[in-house]
Amino acid sequence: MAGAAHVTSEVPIKRSQIPTAGTVVERSNVFVGYSHRDRDLFGELQIQLKPLQRAWMLDLWDDSRVLAGVTGRRALVRALESAKLVVLLISPGFFSSPFITAHGLPALLGGLGREKSEVMCLYVRPSMEAFETFVFRGGNGVAHQLRLTDFHSLNDPTRPLAAFDMTDRSRVLAGAGAEIISAVRPDLLPVA
Repeated sequence: MAGAAHVTSEVPIKRSQIPTAGTVVERSNVFVGYSHRDRDLFGELQIQLKPLQRAWMLDLWDDSRVLAGVTGRRALVRALESAKLVVLLISPGFFSSPFITAHGLPALLGGLGREKSEVMCLYVRPSMEAFETFVFRGGNGVAHQLRLTDFHSLNDPTRPLAAFDMTDRSRVLAGAGAEIISAVRPDLLPVA
């Protein structure tokens, strides 16, 4: 991940918040939906969350853990159902990805009734689809409408990550990382 090497600001975690050997910790699952075209920006977000991943306190789930086909769809649905938080990296690639359009977004939208899955959007590249209305059928068969901008935004959809230079992008990603951590591990509020 060429671009990821330049990000230097990580969300600081107090040393006392890192578990010691033998400590049992609650691991929080975060489902990340993104286009492989945006892997560089996903890598930059991962850097912000690395301290908790290293301490086994955060589990980022993405499609690299899924095989194609029926087994992959089942794994995707299980990951969405067990996720404490769903983070979508929004870009034109996200909407044109066959995996996301055929499996990811419909499964996510169909499971919205589950309050345990909060949804956050990180706008990584300019995308008009982010403002479109999507129609889907919930588990009860009733049609629903929503826009991705209805979900919690980690950044301004009109100023996606790609619009920033590396320094400003690092700042936006640090803020997004802090919000993600606060959502899944409120006991680990980042140090100011």
